[in-house]
Amino acid sequence: MCGAFFVENNQGMQKLTAALGVSELESRGIRVPASMVQIVTEPEINQRRLEEAKWWLLLDKNGQPNYQYATFNSRSDKLYSSRLTKGLFKNSRCLLPATGVIEGQNKQYHSLTSSQGAVALGGLYKRYQIGEQQLTTTSVITCPPNRKLDGIHEKSTPLMLDWQDQDLINMWLDPSLTDSEAFHHLLTGELMTPITATPIEGARDLSERGQSVNLSAD
Repeated sequence: MCGAFFVENNQGMQKLTAALGVSELESRGIRVPASMVQIVTEPEINQRRLEEAKWWLLLDKNGQPNYQYATFNSRSDKLYSSRLTKGLFKNSRCLLPATGVIEGQNKQYHSLTSSQGAVALGGLYKRYQIGEQQLTTTSVITCPPNRKLDGIHEKSTPLMLDWQDQDLINMWLDPSLTDSEAFHHLLTGELMTPITATPIEGARDLSERGQSVNLSAD
């Protein structure tokens, strides 16, 4: 599960947005499910952009999050079979830029940050037409657990793509690439970049409470 991440427009984030060719993000601090976030999409070839989205993929008929289903995450093992996600995985992939991710287990929390200065969470997005208003929603793809995160979060691993790999990012955002099998190898839970895990005070408190641990890429 990825239940929170945080966004600061620092030097690392500016490098990420420059590499992706989009405008700078706003510093919004901790983002939680059903809050508004900024995502990177490419709805048309060579029309990459930063846009607002609600972090909850499935809305009800009134345009509110459908809390019957926890769709702020999209599990990798259901991407190809779920009626909600299988079409989106073909043609509505996005990135959720973040300074880091917050993960917890047994009421102990850690921030996960990258040596690259920012992370690019792989996600899906969906368009809704509610009356005269068009709404965009998003979810973070989660993958199987990684043994390096034992004691930190053992249920799943958020999909964190290497945003410095230009070919990978171009493929991920390419709206003409509809063969989603091309991304199956990314859904293993492996760490694509080195990660630093830092103990923090709580799910909504980034104050450090212990020594960081550096985790190498797989």
